[in-house]
Amino acid sequence: MRIIPSEISNNTKSPAERSVFAALKAIPDDQSIALHSVHLPRHHKKRVGEIDFVVIMPDILLFIEVKGGEVHHRDGGWYYGPLGREAGPKESPFAQASGGMHEFEREIGALIGDLRAHGVPSGYLVITTDVDIQRTTEFEPQQYLGSTAYDGGRGLAKGIERATRFWLARNRWARTPVSAALRKRMLEAVRPDFDRVPNLQSRLTHLDVAFERLTNEQLIRLDELETNPRLIWTGGAGTGKTFLAAEAARRKSAHGSVLFTCSSITLTAHMDRILTDDAITVLPFERLDEVRNRSFDHLIVDEAQDLMTFARLGTLEELVPGGLAEGRWIFMLDQNNQVLAPEAYDHDAWEYLRSLGSVCGPMRRNCRNTVQIVKQVRFYTGADLGVASAGEGEPVRFADVHDAQEEATVLDAYVNELVQEGVSPRDITLLSASGDWGTSSAHLSQRASRIEQFTDVVGTARTKHRLTWSSVSDFKGHENHVVCLIDLEPEHLDGRLDALYVAWTRARAQLWVACRPGTRQKLKELGVAALTREGHLG
Repeated sequence: MRIIPSEISNNTKSPAERSVFAALKAIPDDQSIALHSVHLPRHHKKRVGEIDFVVIMPDILLFIEVKGGEVHHRDGGWYYGPLGREAGPKESPFAQASGGMHEFEREIGALIGDLRAHGVPSGYLVITTDVDIQRTTEFEPQQYLGSTAYDGGRGLAKGIERATRFWLARNRWARTPVSAALRKRMLEAVRPDFDRVPNLQSRLTHLDVAFERLTNEQLIRLDELETNPRLIWTGGAGTGKTFLAAEAARRKSAHGSVLFTCSSITLTAHMDRILTDDAITVLPFERLDEVRNRSFDHLIVDEAQDLMTFARLGTLEELVPGGLAEGRWIFMLDQNNQVLAPEAYDHDAWEYLRSLGSVCGPMRRNCRNTVQIVKQVRFYTGADLGVASAGEGEPVRFADVHDAQEEATVLDAYVNELVQEGVSPRDITLLSASGDWGTSSAHLSQRASRIEQFTDVVGTARTKHRLTWSSVSDFKGHENHVVCLIDLEPEHLDGRLDALYVAWTRARAQLWVACRPGTRQKLKELGVAALTREGHLG
């Protein structure tokens, strides 16, 4: 049976859930799909409800509640855990399963229409993997699978068949089998809300975690993890490659050791704080000597276009069993780099790598940048960022300045404007084209003493609401709501389309560009050159 996600998360500590996960996956059924750990954000009794497994089958929609360890029923109450240390009284597992079923039906009904009107039957099954519960008036034998019948997972298929027959007899209005098209609609309706993953900007401590809905394009990419040992995911800036690389690392860590690497020191510092599982090692490429004598079950390389030479591929090859030809790996690649910085990109190395893996892409949905930013980047560089899905935003703002002092004054006015509109200074990053703090206009700003160096705070539990300042190269792979490109002289654009591309695509919502004398003319020339390359100008 197909199960989503295809690999159980290391966050799932319950041995019972892990056992049922494996048992479901082992059932020879190519028509049914099981979803693990389905959250119900609007449960009528709880702040957040959860169903252990939802199984979408041709004959029924089955909800499975799993209990591991000891389960006790006495004096009308239910208790969980060893005698003397049990927790309770609590809701019975049958009441939990029934409540979750009805809440799920209500949620999905709002998306595709009432399930009963569609003729879709539903029911639930409670499994206790470690004990057998004595029969009570709360349940019928067909609604329950105890440890003896479960038999370490070997009896799960029969338990599901028995529960299905039981519930179909009580759903006489059902029209089965449920069509494949309707089952697909049900899956597509629930999966974006179900298969959510931690936001890369989250502070992964206790409850301070933000989750993002995955797009259908991203879901398809994650499904490829199950069938392809060697994957190359391509896409422009903002299409979610790093986001997917992090989630791939989490999922792969359930099945062995993972090495996550890229060329950026700041990006790996940030990812090291995000990917906290013991099975995941995060290192920048320049520090791979530290693990030269180790071997990892899975290799994940982000921003791989920066490492696209035979020498660097040779270094990576030594770290995965079977090398690049037979090992298990994922490379995330932005092929715009071929146009923007061809001298740093070995096309023959790319052809070699692509011959070893399955190339998937390019990813077309830009999840980061507004329509205005995507258009500006394409106009000046010719780079394809995909279709903007972040929506409409403010037009890109250009400010003409004569020198660093005037730039600092204009910059202060703009930042003050944003703050008055409710934007937190921590949501603003100043990107310096020169990368020199000592000569930067930000050094002359009224806020200079309250500006944090990005390299000092990346990967830390940053709490102060202050502006950050960074060179363009150090901010590659990162993003912020507002980006101000400063210290931009005409010479910074000579042969450096890649720097312009990186700088402008860091902005999620708003981009502000300060232009020193001659910069506007240079940008105009870049725009003409981009149009000429695309054949729009003769």
